[in-house]
Amino acid sequence: MAYVASLVMPIFAIIAMGRMAIWFRVLHPDGLAALNGFAYWIALPALLFGSIAAMQTSGWLEIAWIYLLACILMYAVALLAAKLILGGPLARTAVFALNATYGNVIFLGTPVVSAVFGPDGVSLILAIIAFHSGILLPIAAVLIEISTHRNGGVLVVIRNTAGGLVRNPIIVSIFLGFVWRATGLSLPGPIQQLVALLGHAAAPLALFCLGASLPPLARESPVMHEAVFATILKLAILPVVVGTLARMAGLSGLPWTVAVVTAAMPTGANAFLLARRASAFAEASASTVVIATVMSVLTLSGLLVWIR
Repeated sequence: MAYVASLVMPIFAIIAMGRMAIWFRVLHPDGLAALNGFAYWIALPALLFGSIAAMQTSGWLEIAWIYLLACILMYAVALLAAKLILGGPLARTAVFALNATYGNVIFLGTPVVSAVFGPDGVSLILAIIAFHSGILLPIAAVLIEISTHRNGGVLVVIRNTAGGLVRNPIIVSIFLGFVWRATGLSLPGPIQQLVALLGHAAAPLALFCLGASLPPLARESPVMHEAVFATILKLAILPVVVGTLARMAGLSGLPWTVAVVTAAMPTGANAFLLARRASAFAEASASTVVIATVMSVLTLSGLLVWIR
């Protein structure tokens, strides 16, 4: 327990520092935007590219497909549950299902896995990031578009989403990392050193930006029950689904552990950003992100104690 606490608590302490920097106005919104830009466009891509280019771990494609299958299954179940329990249009249920399945695997998952499992764990989570972000977000975007009939139709939103993925520095850096790894070449010394220096800054910077960027939580929000429901699905049910499917597929050891821990990450802020961009139930999504992030302090710690 003490060992897990020594790994996890500093991670959430940095998140809390980011939140306090906003509360006490130490950090101006323009400064936060610059930090987010550096983390998203430079530091994290450097970490991901360098980790993939140098990784030795095998089985990354298998773990990515199993994780994605579990998320799609969970997304369908959450979509149906939201329709039966919450009602409302397809856009509402699509956002709810995304809140229940889309984890913060970049800004929180990567630092946690790196701290607990080291480079081999990071190598495994990278493929999950590519499939997870590249498929779940477009699915939700298309369903929202079908419901709202805006932005020129479904084909337009599919085209725009695909274009956004091509320009996404996280997806591009992962793709380039796998391309470089396929060549069998080592990174040149200066480039390897540059990528390593930038990568070392990625984890604490991403965690600080996560805390500073968390949306406000309205205590008397009418969607609080919806946010709690989505949080339970994300933090409690999804890890069980991922772990069960992974066992059925024959995964064990580190790949199984990384898959389950990744599934236990709280809802990612991109779910809220998609809901806000689509003007569809952003308040419920924002509340889910905050509640899930706070609750994950306990759930992640408990999971890591059980696993280790």
